[in-house]
Amino acid sequence: MKFFPTVQWMIVVASVLGISLAATDITPSTNFYLTENDKLRLLKVLEPGLQLNDVQSTYYAVLGYKLLDKAVPNSSDVCKYLIQNAGMDSNMTPESIFFITSAWQSIGSCQLLPVSSLSKILSEVIEKDTSTVPDLYHAISAYIVLSQKLSQSTTSKVVKVLQAALKKDDNFLNVGYIYHIAANLGAAGDFALDKIEDTIIQADEIDGRFLRFEGGLSVTSLLVTGIAKLSAARKKPPPVTPEQIVKITNYLLSRHLVQSIKGAAMLLSALKTIANNDFNKPICITLAEGKNAVSAKQTLVNIKVSDIFGNSLPTVPTVIANSATSLDDDVVVINKKSFTPSPKDKTIFTMNFMEIKPNRGFYKVAIQAGSVSTTVAVKVLSEVKLDYLEIGTGDADQTTQSKLIKITYPKKLDHKIEADSQQKLVMKFSLLDITNSKSMRVHQAFIRLSKLIKSVEEKQLHEVIFVAEPDASNIYKFEMPVGSEAQTFGYYSGEYDVDLIVGDAVLNNSFQWRVATVDLKFPEQTGNEVVNMNKFVGYSKNSAIFTPKSEIKHMFREPEKRPPVFMSNVFTGLCLAPLLLLFILWATLDVNISKFPCSLSAIIFHFGLGGIFVLFGIFWLKLNMFVTLQYLLGLGIATFLAGSKLLSHIASNQKASR
Repeated sequence: MKFFPTVQWMIVVASVLGISLAATDITPSTNFYLTENDKLRLLKVLEPGLQLNDVQSTYYAVLGYKLLDKAVPNSSDVCKYLIQNAGMDSNMTPESIFFITSAWQSIGSCQLLPVSSLSKILSEVIEKDTSTVPDLYHAISAYIVLSQKLSQSTTSKVVKVLQAALKKDDNFLNVGYIYHIAANLGAAGDFALDKIEDTIIQADEIDGRFLRFEGGLSVTSLLVTGIAKLSAARKKPPPVTPEQIVKITNYLLSRHLVQSIKGAAMLLSALKTIANNDFNKPICITLAEGKNAVSAKQTLVNIKVSDIFGNSLPTVPTVIANSATSLDDDVVVINKKSFTPSPKDKTIFTMNFMEIKPNRGFYKVAIQAGSVSTTVAVKVLSEVKLDYLEIGTGDADQTTQSKLIKITYPKKLDHKIEADSQQKLVMKFSLLDITNSKSMRVHQAFIRLSKLIKSVEEKQLHEVIFVAEPDASNIYKFEMPVGSEAQTFGYYSGEYDVDLIVGDAVLNNSFQWRVATVDLKFPEQTGNEVVNMNKFVGYSKNSAIFTPKSEIKHMFREPEKRPPVFMSNVFTGLCLAPLLLLFILWATLDVNISKFPCSLSAIIFHFGLGGIFVLFGIFWLKLNMFVTLQYLLGLGIATFLAGSKLLSHIASNQKASR
């Protein structure tokens, strides 16, 4: 008896495991693909590189054209330019040779390059122990393009240099170059395979949808192409999950608005590598042409299934809508419904979404194409019609029932409605959904009252907009007490046009209807009521807002008023009095200056010291701090050197006298 429950549990567990394993085979699709407009824009970015200003721009432009499967314009001129630069042996660097040879190879129809001289320069770089990783990358890549082969001893030497470089600095740029180099080394490049998983782990994830490497587009492209090239050369799938590939692709596609020639070429290189790799090719599932709205007039949901360049897949997949769920109430309206392939376009698949007669609103549709899945948002539109509308007036204090007149859409009331400050303007209306003839609410139901106000210069539209609110039975009601809203209208009495504005994100026929004309009579303003007329007539009348302002010029702080000249001279004399006293005391004491060293250093020191004091005086009178510091720098250095020499001379004399 206990055997059967055990068997049942085993079946359940097996089923759950089967579902889990099946779920792991489902890969998300990319968010978007490279459209034709994107490709044309990238060509515009690449064009300036063919002006032949430098070999780097020329290389990236030629590479970009090749990746877009476009013929290089004026290719003969480009070839002449490349061959001309290839002959400048004195200016050749591994990088420039790489640009020249790679562009030459991409064109494929140029004359022969000076292989022997270029190979000699490259081999010297490859054999040198002190060559950097970027130099080795450019040198070896160009060496291979020139159909040269690395010897076994050279290969072993390069591997040791690269391994030492990795231990010293394993930044993403070096690692990317090493992947490219290792792909050209055959079995000797296997050492770089073990680094791939560690590199992928260090990628930065953004918003759960993008994966990029520090350094941006260029570094990410270098690593992606290097990893793919090395994996293809060694015929070993890289340790990258399909989800990671999709996130990297999403990041690259998000950079489709890149503006630089190099960036455009690097972007196309990485995308082309991912699209053509032998292990995992991402697929894009998206709404065709971004159209996500269906209605009774347009019933089809069009899905585009393609590679990341918008091309059809080698095998036409089976496309299924696993589910469609309403975002309003989470009700599933579709379960396992197939899309029909378009006979005209192999990338387009269609499904009649309106067959199930869905309610208006937004739906989340889970779509699967083969082993790839995604979710798209579909909007179901409906049409609205006016069930009825009544407009009229009533007493503001609600002592009597409002007198309402029924109007048929789209006609306008044939007579004018009058309302004074003791009354209120009243409007009631109901909206129906044409699809199911049920009453409905909309996001936007406005009542606009507008009037042309004549001013001295021109006519100005004066309008006030109110929101109509529905009740529990979806009946919209609008009431406006004329007296209490007088200030809102700026006390402009007169005839106003009444418009009903109805709109919604899921409406196919939003409308504006001129309902009637109403003559509003507002009370007179009292002395205590101040109305800002610019608020109602329009701020364009206020010249203080829109007229040019006077230019703002920076003004330094004005110097404070100086004392009278007499006071300044007296103060200066008092400051100089101690100096005068010094000379008097020297004369009185009969100072002996016979031991004054008559040397150049002594003269320069004393004159320099005096000059510094004079400079401080001039600074106090007229100079600013910055000019003073410039003069002080020269005087200070000369005085310091001369004083040092003078002190050394005095010290040596004293030592000799002892």
